[in-house]
Amino acid sequence: MGGCCTSQFACWCGPSSCGLCCRCCKPMNESTGTRIMYTLLTVLTFIVACLMLSPHFHDVLMRNVSGFNETCVSLGLDAECGKLTGYKAVYRLCLGMVTFHFILMLSTLCVFNSSQCRGHMHNGYWFFKIFAVIGCCVGAFFIPTEFSVYWMYVGMVGGFLFIVLQLMLLVDFTHAWNAKWLGMRTGKKNRCGHIGTLFFSTLFYIVAIGGAILLFFSYTSWNGCTTNKVFIGVNAGLCAVLSFITLLPVTQSRNRNAGLLQSSVISLYVIYLTWSALTSEPPEEISVIETFQIQVSRQIAEEKGTGKTVEEAPTVFVSGPGQTFTFLNNTLCRPNPIDPQMDLIAAYAGVLIMFIMAVYATIQTSSESHKLGVRRLSQATEDTFDCCCCCRARHRDNPSERGGQKVIYNEAGGVMYSYSFFHFIFCLANLYVMMQLTNWYRPLGSDINKFGLNWAAVWVKMASSWTCVVIYLWTLFMPKCWLGRDITFSPSYTDSQRAPEETDDLNPGEVIASRESVL
Repeated sequence: MGGCCTSQFACWCGPSSCGLCCRCCKPMNESTGTRIMYTLLTVLTFIVACLMLSPHFHDVLMRNVSGFNETCVSLGLDAECGKLTGYKAVYRLCLGMVTFHFILMLSTLCVFNSSQCRGHMHNGYWFFKIFAVIGCCVGAFFIPTEFSVYWMYVGMVGGFLFIVLQLMLLVDFTHAWNAKWLGMRTGKKNRCGHIGTLFFSTLFYIVAIGGAILLFFSYTSWNGCTTNKVFIGVNAGLCAVLSFITLLPVTQSRNRNAGLLQSSVISLYVIYLTWSALTSEPPEEISVIETFQIQVSRQIAEEKGTGKTVEEAPTVFVSGPGQTFTFLNNTLCRPNPIDPQMDLIAAYAGVLIMFIMAVYATIQTSSESHKLGVRRLSQATEDTFDCCCCCRARHRDNPSERGGQKVIYNEAGGVMYSYSFFHFIFCLANLYVMMQLTNWYRPLGSDINKFGLNWAAVWVKMASSWTCVVIYLWTLFMPKCWLGRDITFSPSYTDSQRAPEETDDLNPGEVIASRESVL
């Protein structure tokens, strides 16, 4: 017991990495334990952010906590703790987390191994880091309210950049998968690989075409649903165009690794994003396209002077850049819910899935940073000097050997991932989660019980699908203009030109699931 307490103390107040108080547990790598700790810290922040957006939780506190309002006023948190609820509270909470990771990002630049003092800062001292997080979050609540508008724009840029990085990794994965199965790297043809790529290409195209047809039958009607028809038609057309372009001789001359496997995966993903966008449409509110259509019809009727007028539809002001949207009493543009509580269940399930996949994408992105042109740094410990204190890096004792789970210092000779890029991705992930929870550019309507049902989410998902198509077309015609990586995988792209991380085996089981739900 004493040995376990010693190891935990060295983790929380010293430079050692954390492990469990259980000697029977398998040894854990230092790089794994550290990422788990940062993930748990993000999970706690996410839970608090969800509670801040939950009207039910606020009502429960008001009813069951005596003197709740008086305590809020005495602490300067406004009546009923207004500063701790709503989208502005989520903005401030996430600002604290982003500030924390941004400071660590700057502090861990050019860290070669975990034995440097800045490596200690990244892997250990959790007691002080948790206090730093609390301090950053509390300090954010003293920032004037007017700052929220500017922070919203920062969040939109950071959140969409996070999505773009995931799309880039998806496109990179499809090219790497095709090159591996067809033997592009070795220059030797693989007959089994050709059969495999043909099978999966056919399968993905069948699913994509079937999905597009189902979307037309489920989310459109003969007399309306113009927006849904436009969305499905445009994205289905883009899938056909990119598949046709992939087969052109000029494309093959620019990128000999181009094939139907990549285009089928991208097509399936675009159809998935289209479905995700359609399910995010609020049932009671029509889109900008249909609002414009009504206004044009009204104007034409007035100019013709036929005496016929377009039926007036009620309008309501919604948050955003001064927009008004037309409301409909009934909608036929989505399947009828099986259960009256289905939207509420879908909202909570959507929040959970969004966060889980955002965290997964964050860890994967930091691990696959070499595909984005970021190289991890390695250098022998004996020759490393730490610029933060101008002293030679030292080997650390392993307190876990005295009790509890054994921690393997697998980064003592060189880091397994870029520490600074890891924190940069966490900055973007926090901005992405913040924008998802607060409805992107329409935060006034934020409600955890209606998560995902807003036009802001719809347009973000549609924009993501179009961005994915653009990125894929970019790789077809300018494959060598990728981030530090030749995705043609020609034999001339030798091992000496590759980063050590690029020799990792591909896992075809992660074709789509690793990227899809960050949206």
